[in-house]
Amino acid sequence: MATETRTITFTNAEIKQAIVRYCVKTGRMGSDRGAITGLMFSNEGGLSASFEPAPGIPRVTFQESEIAAAIILHCKDRGIPIARRSIKSLQVSKDAVSFTLTTPA
Repeated sequence: MATETRTITFTNAEIKQAIVRYCVKTGRMGSDRGAITGLMFSNEGGLSASFEPAPGIPRVTFQESEIAAAIILHCKDRGIPIARRSIKSLQVSKDAVSFTLTTPA
């Protein structure tokens, strides 16, 4: 069976924007907050991301499913098509996050 694979790569700045938008939309952070600081990714026990919403405020941690939800929301806002039935996965590198979509043809 043939499959189609697409990879969309986001810079760390775009991921920060996506996470801020997701936090505001889900009520984790007020819309008056600016940019997040200290975004760090970890692969221990599954992919996660943590950041400081503002200096002096405790770190907030997101698991892989929440990172993916933030990216999907970001794609929707930017008009980037995401196939609903695709298998989605995330890969983190030093300066970017790759969102891979695999769809059975």
